[in-house]
Amino acid sequence: MGAYLWVAALFHIQAMISDYIQHYGLRRAIGADGRPAPQSAQDSWNAPRHFSTKMLLAAPLHSDYHLNPTRSYVELSYAPDHPCLPYSLPVMAALATVPPLWRRVMDPRAARWAARK
Repeated sequence: MGAYLWVAALFHIQAMISDYIQHYGLRRAIGADGRPAPQSAQDSWNAPRHFSTKMLLAAPLHSDYHLNPTRSYVELSYAPDHPCLPYSLPVMAALATVPPLWRRVMDPRAARWAARK
């Protein structure tokens, strides 16, 4: 039971940090009715590194997943006009555990994307 709880806790932490990394600093537009606009490719970060894309079942192609949620993982693709993380997801997860370093890397990048909207 202890091993099961340990694995469950690790999975939960990994899922939460992945969500944090893939949406950090990006905000969806608000429509005239006050509700969030439909999801766009500009609302999530990609990490198109060949090895991590294969190992993580195309999770690094996060923008395309939001645009086309019914596509299988192997059909997801990368577009150069989508936000892109500077490093692979495992490296970014390690950076996220050190908040000052994470903010130094990501805050300027997120600000540049916010200015594009």
